[in-house]
Amino acid sequence: MERQLPPAVTARISGTGRYLPERSIDNLELFARDDVRGAFDVERARTSLRHLENAADLAPEEVFDRWVRQVTGIEARRVLDPANTGLTTEDMCAEAGKRALEAAGMTAADIDFLYVASLTCSDIVPNAACTVAALLGVPRLAGFAFNAACAGFVYGLASGWSAIASGMAESILVISGDTLTSIVDYNDLNTAVVFGDGAGAAVLTAADGERGFLGHPAMYGEFDREPLYLVGRGWETEDEPRPTLHMVGGARILRNAILTMADAADRAVRSAGLRWDDVDIVIPHQANLRITKGLEKHLDLSGGRVVHNIQRYGNMSASTVGVTLDEVLRGRHGPVPDPATFVLTAIGGGYTTAAAVVRI
Repeated sequence: MERQLPPAVTARISGTGRYLPERSIDNLELFARDDVRGAFDVERARTSLRHLENAADLAPEEVFDRWVRQVTGIEARRVLDPANTGLTTEDMCAEAGKRALEAAGMTAADIDFLYVASLTCSDIVPNAACTVAALLGVPRLAGFAFNAACAGFVYGLASGWSAIASGMAESILVISGDTLTSIVDYNDLNTAVVFGDGAGAAVLTAADGERGFLGHPAMYGEFDREPLYLVGRGWETEDEPRPTLHMVGGARILRNAILTMADAADRAVRSAGLRWDDVDIVIPHQANLRITKGLEKHLDLSGGRVVHNIQRYGNMSASTVGVTLDEVLRGRHGPVPDPATFVLTAIGGGYTTAAAVVRI
């Protein structure tokens, strides 16, 4: 008698959630800061404004707003403001996790492992997974925190898929969260205008049906410190430097981000045995509107299949993919096929790169 092999087990996304701070700061409000205003060369920016006949008539704050939109696509960003709210990165993560669990019809007690992607945890020890688990009411939940920069959410999903496919777990909660506005240098406009705060989450569960991860996620890295790096590690000591994020922009960095995310996404699509015509929705890391628009053009993805939402939130590091995925699944970007085939792709400082194909 021929032996029947058990069906292959994969992981499916059973629920998603997001948390965005209430406070939204638009470009005009950001320009009201003395350090930002002092770092901005109004006349140089005025001459760079393209396709704007009345640039000479704009007030300095209007020049700043138009310049930021032209360079990054960003109109506003969310800010947690821990000093006034008392909230931390871990608080945002816990709230996003609660919403993902609710969407999945589960409780924290149903979860086997917790993965938290962040580079702005309040504590290194205890790690953020311990803190978030306690906030979720399951202080003995196993898990760990990790930093894969802006690719962290997709790294977490890929790691969760691997654990479930191997039989190590049946349900995993993946959360990414960052309070990047607390570590930007407001004298450095490359970082001051780009970053925002937020958290995204997803519940992964074992599945053997038509929904779930298709093929192997693509993950790889390349050492390059220059594009994004952190200086100063005095998190809580007043006489030590505050950690400050620095980012180098420019055409080379933007082009590399487009090509690298496209390559990772293409690898994941081929691993899934699909063609790009089979893909319904693409969610890239929201680093810059010129990058996501460039990816759309490079892959020739017409019909609005690539989702863009950096305009309202800024670059939230790893959380951009998680937040955007939750928005899409909740209908914030229009109708979604049932089932829908998603491609998630991200590149982060370091470099870290990851992409996955998921049918939801």
